[in-house]
Amino acid sequence: MRTAQQPTNEFSTKDIYLATVIKQTGIPIVRVEGNGRHGIFVFQNSYKIEEIKRKHDNGDLKANPDELVYLKALTFVCRK
Repeated sequence: MRTAQQPTNEFSTKDIYLATVIKQTGIPIVRVEGNGRHGIFVFQNSYKIEEIKRKHDNGDLKANPDELVYLKALTFVCRK
């Protein structure tokens, strides 16, 4: 998901499972933005992200439960 204001060197998603998989592959999170009940995860853009998305969608990459809990905690903090 890209917005008109978002720099091209950033990639963002509301999908916490995809965000977890991207983080697991070593792509750094730039920031987490609060959006009501959900977080928006902003990453440093990488050519690897499209491949990661494809593998995640095919079921080849799964979210690590520990990382998932960590990102859920980040979204909770952003809501405060």
